[in-house]
Amino acid sequence: MSHIVEARTTIQHPDLALLRQAVEIVAGAHEGGRVKDHILNEGRRRQSVSSGLAVFTERVIRGIGIEIDQKGMLSFKGYPWGVQAQFNLLQQEIVQTYVSLATMQALQAMGYTAEASQEEQQVVIRGVAYA
Repeated sequence: MSHIVEARTTIQHPDLALLRQAVEIVAGAHEGGRVKDHILNEGRRRQSVSSGLAVFTERVIRGIGIEIDQKGMLSFKGYPWGVQAQFNLLQQEIVQTYVSLATMQALQAMGYTAEASQEEQQVVIRGVAYA
């Protein structure tokens, strides 16, 4: 029998506004992508997630939820049976998008103009200081 799985990350105390933005960007990039406040378990019953953020797509119909534990550690929670590759891809895209947004925010806080572009399957962020 399959079950809910949890995948940990090294992201600690994420900025919730940036995290929501990252989740919305990733959801918008996938067919049938949408953001909800819960995932569905193997019986298709709602199960809440601590962040209130979960991504559903046409393929990941039970969703992938984002959990933040008492220590502030971010992890992913969901039921990936039959869609493990898509589940893993969503995790990777959410983390990469969040880190990109956080990096751009940090550069802007230091007075740089941050620019992002997609180059060969990766995001390139440039911080430019104008004199």
